[in-house]
Amino acid sequence: RGLDGVGFSLFVHCACYLCLLAAPFPLARFPNMFTPRIYAGSHAYMLGVNFVILLFSYRVFQGIDYITESQAWVFLATTTLVCLVSGLVAFQYVPDSHKPTFYKRWTWKEHVATYWWNDCFYDLDHHHQITTDQEQIRAYLPIWCSSHYTPTEKVLEFYKEHWSEWCRDPPDWFDEDFKALIPEDLLEAVQKEVV
Repeated sequence: RGLDGVGFSLFVHCACYLCLLAAPFPLARFPNMFTPRIYAGSHAYMLGVNFVILLFSYRVFQGIDYITESQAWVFLATTTLVCLVSGLVAFQYVPDSHKPTFYKRWTWKEHVATYWWNDCFYDLDHHHQITTDQEQIRAYLPIWCSSHYTPTEKVLEFYKEHWSEWCRDPPDWFDEDFKALIPEDLLEAVQKEVV
């Protein structure tokens, strides 16, 4: 299925994970990348796996000559403690309203149904123009978002409610290009109900 297939998706997730190992930017916690729970889990994993690596390095592979095992343990424990303390200090400065976005379960489907449906203030339309019209943003959801993640019932009800009005007095964005982008099953369901 091309770029929408499992293989490419797995490749992108692995690439993102490697980037997260190199630089764990908070942007990676959003649902379109890793989700907050995976982001938090990956941090815990990265801090914990260092101890396993150190254990294997000295017990299985005999370590290195210029740092003793006890020195390595002290150094690792100290740097891990510094990471934990600095992370907790930074987390204290995050507004309370945003703290759950670092650890709660938050899927892409939930993100689309909440943020994109209720809170999104601007988006790009099909002509790549910025729009701030909430009605247009909602109408555009089934066009850019996969049907697996679109809040289908909300979208169908929304289209049924506004379709006659859009046809009677079309907004600027409701042109033939826009209509051509609407998924066929949604278009058929709306036209069947409205007619």
